[in-house]
Parts: sequence; structure tokens; C-alpha cells
Amino acid sequence: MGTPTPLVRTSLVQTPPVRTRPAIAFVNPSVGFSDRRKSKPIGLAYIMAYLEKAGFPSSGFDFGDSEDDAVELAAHYGLDRFDVVGFSVYNESFRAAVAMAEWIRSRRPECLIVLGGPHATAVHEHILRHHPCVDVVVRREGEEAMLDLVRGLDDRAGLTTIRGTTWRAPDGDGGNSDGDGGLLVNEDRDFVPDLDQIPFPDAEFVSHSGYPDLTYYDEVQGRLKAALTICSSRSCPYDCSFCGVLTIGRKYRSREAERVVAELLHFRARHGVHYEHVYFSDANFFVSPTRALEVAEALYEADPQVTFSFGTRVNQILKAADVLPRLKERGLRFIELGIESASEPVLERLAKHVKPEVNVAAVRLLKRLGIEISLDFIMLDPATTLADIRANMEFLRETGFYDYVPHDHLYTALVLYEGTPIRDFYARRFGVVFDPDELPSPFTLFELPEVQRFSDMLRAFRKRWQDRIDGALAQGELTLASVGDGTSPPSLPRASHARLQLDVVSLRHAPNLLTERLLADAEAGFPLLDAGGLEALLPRLGHDRVPLHDLIERTEAVAREAGFAQTPGAVGPHGRD
Repeated sequence: MGTPTPLVRTSLVQTPPVRTRPAIAFVNPSVGFSDRRKSKPIGLAYIMAYLEKAGFPSSGFDFGDSEDDAVELAAHYGLDRFDVVGFSVYNESFRAAVAMAEWIRSRRPECLIVLGGPHATAVHEHILRHHPCVDVVVRREGEEAMLDLVRGLDDRAGLTTIRGTTWRAPDGDGGNSDGDGGLLVNEDRDFVPDLDQIPFPDAEFVSHSGYPDLTYYDEVQGRLKAALTICSSRSCPYDCSFCGVLTIGRKYRSREAERVVAELLHFRARHGVHYEHVYFSDANFFVSPTRALEVAEALYEADPQVTFSFGTRVNQILKAADVLPRLKERGLRFIELGIESASEPVLERLAKHVKPEVNVAAVRLLKRLGIEISLDFIMLDPATTLADIRANMEFLRETGFYDYVPHDHLYTALVLYEGTPIRDFYARRFGVVFDPDELPSPFTLFELPEVQRFSDMLRAFRKRWQDRIDGALAQGELTLASVGDGTSPPSLPRASHARLQLDVVSLRHAPNLLTERLLADAEAGFPLLDAGGLEALLPRLGHDRVPLHDLIERTEAVAREAGFAQTPGAVGPHGRD
């Protein structure tokens, strides 16, 4: 009969499904206003590069400075076409993120919606309890957890055990969580130990407003340089009470100097731009002065024309004073200095652990070395007194910051970010519970009515005058710089040049002088403000002490006559773009 042919039931044959890569998007939501210093969201760029290296490409969308409606943005850019959408959120951008997430959920219910970043980390349980449009929160650093999420999409149930994530328990009983209200709060994930194993943040973002070219005007070399932002370390070992770094964690880690140089060379080739200045965006670049010098030496060896800048604390400046001259020789141009306040009570509230005299000493040291200072300052906090403001203004005058631009430091107020000790401090002090979804306006929390009025009037001045001052100042300085390098036409007489120099200095000083006059009026009970309004406090300026309006118009007129009126987007010689 022969060998029987096996009976094959084709209907029962199981063909393994073809696995396709998920469509992944990362979104930087709007903070609700336009930021003229916009740059790419580097945290998301790192995650995208990390996933790309593992075989999971993604699309980036940056709406950080958009003033458009969040849902309209989500619809216009088709955020409902993705299988996974991750949002990096801060207090300011949380509402926009939720609005986008709700719209995506209504259009594509199966999409995995992920929130991460400082705000999401701080209030991860609140988010999962009150916003059903969010599936999961990734806490602290996001690279490894996001890779686990996209790798395991075929098994949604298995995703809920990923370390460093928080979920809603499907059965409502808490599952493997800490038993808190039906949440799956998985154990924290260890920080990435070796930052050099993370790919360079080589990711592109769709942005309807685009990115300005990043530049730095090097006054030493007398030319404008293309600049690149590099993050060479993560976190900070200090515990300032207002800093969002505390939310992510204080474990400081740094990259090797060779990798920093490799990143610079990578992006030179990638973008076809010869970057010659590096802005280090580290939370605290100068934690290890020895390591900072290693980075500087490596950059200099790769290209002696490269300059750089970084941010740090005042006490570290003094502790490593012997390293600073060598850093300057190797290209250090300026330091973003976290001074914050000249008032001892305020410094104590901010947990800076320094005295006002340390601020003064650090500033004088840098000025003596000829290292420029970029000023980080908090003029007001909710408990500020007029005496605190007076201490700040005396510090600015005595340490030479009357010539400092931009003038943003005059208008700053402490922001109470979720997850920071200072927010808890003021919640207890005020006897309130701040809404975790909201960032309270720092300009409405002042305890003293005289400080509230001072702040209101200062903001009114800024709104009416600061843009006009900035524009005229840029045009005047451009004209003076052009005269200095010999490109100015002979139509600008010497006397006009001298008057313009004085007028430009006066414009630089104008916001400081107004602030001092307003403060003196506040200390006296606001007699001038009550009698004549803000106009009564405007200083008269220039070589002939003219009203501010006339000084601005005269400066602009001289610049036009000399042929150096500033065009939109131009960079003045004093500026760091």
C-alpha cells in the first residue's frame, strides 16, 4: 500500500506574526509663551538617539515656545498616527501635554501615552490617579525605561513590571505596587552609570517656529562664532531648595573629556558647521575642577580656536581659584554664576549654604581674571522684603552689574516647581495645598503689599519699555562697534560718536536706575507713584538728561544716520545669542 501521505490541516498551521517596529513620537509641549532663547530639547534628543541605536527610530516634535492651541498642534502634526507618544513635561507645559494626550486617546485608544521629565517624576501618582489619558509615567532618567517599553509593546501586561515606571493597576487593588490606591509603582531604576555609553543627542525635531542659529560673539578674537550646546555631565551634588534637579536625583556623573571632543567633531561633520564655541548646559559643570580642566585641555588640543562657557556655584569658584587662570588660557570666556541673591535670609531659604560676602568675592575674582559673568539671579521670592531688594540693588551696583545686559535679572521671581523643597516650605508657610497640575504665578504670592506693588510696577515698566530699550541699545552698540573696526562711514562726527557712547551707557543703566527709584519710593510709602504714576519715576538720562523716550529715539536716529540700524535677528556685539 506504500507509505501514507501525512494529512496536513492547513487551517491549523500557525504562521508567526510579522513584527513591525512601532511608530514612536516624542513631544516637547508648549510652556505657553514664546522663548527667544529656544534650543532643542536635549533630554528627549538623548532618549531618541538611545532608541535609534537599539533599532527603534522615532519622530521628535518641539512645541516648547508655541503659543498655539495644544490640540490644534496635535492635529496639525498628526500625533494620532503613532503607536507610542512620549511627553517630556515641566510644570509650565503639563496642561498642554494633557490636552494633547486626551486628543490622541480619543483618536487612537490603543496608543501608549507616556509622560516623563521633572514634573511627571515629582507627581507621578497624582497624574495616574487624575488623568486617565496617561498610561504610564517614566520616572527620573528615561533612556533605559523607554527602550524596555518599546521593546515589550507586544505584551502590554508585561510592561507594567518595568523598573522606574508607574502604572494604574488594572484590577484596582494595587497589584505589585506599594499598595497605594491601585497604582503600580515599580522600584526605581538605577541611574545610567556610564554616560559615555549613551549616543550623542543626534535627533531632529519638527518645530513650526524653528531654531535660531546659536552663536557667541568672542570679544577676545573680535568675531562671531557658531556655537554648540553640549551636556557633559548629569545632576549636581548640592541641594538648593528651588532646583528641579532634585526631582530627578542628585547622583552626579560626568563624561570623559575625549567623548566631549568627539561630540563637537561629530556635530561639525553632521551639520556642516564649524562650531567654535561650546555652551556647556550641565547643571553644574565645575563639580570637579580637575575634570573641568581635562575637558578644556582636550578641546584646546583638538582646536585651539574653540572657546567655551559653563555654569556653576559661587563657592566652587573660590575653592578652585587656582584652576581658573589655566581654564581661561584654554578658552574659557564666561561663567554662568548662580548668585541668586545678595540677601542672607533669602540665601538661607534657597539653601545655597553661602553668605552674601561669598557672592561678592566670587564676582571680584572673576572680574580680576577677566572672565565674563552670566548672571543667574532671583530678585524676588514670596517672603521678600524691601530690605532684601535693597541688598540686591546695592550688590548689583557695587559689583559692576549696572552695565550687564540683558536686564532679565531685575524682573525675576522665584518659581515654585513641583517636587522642590521650597514649594513645600511655602505651602506650609501659607497653609495651602498647591494644585499639582498648576504652577502658581510667582508674581502673585508676595506676603508684603509693598513688595507686591513694587513688583507690579516693575513688570509694568518691563512691558512698556524693555523691548524698546533692548532695540535701541542693540542698534547703538552695533554702530559703535562698527566705528571701532573702521567700517563706519565718515558721516558720524567725533562729537556725535562721543554722545552716542554716553547714550548707550545710559540705556544700559536705565532699567537699574528705574528699579532704584521705584525701590526708594516704596521705602517712602510710594508718594511719587501715587502722585504721578510710573512716569514720575522714569529717570532722565544721556549727556543732556533727556526723558527715556527721547533717549531711545535719539539713539535709533543716530544708528540710522550712520547706516547701522539693526535688522531683525541681528546680534549685537555684547550679546550671547
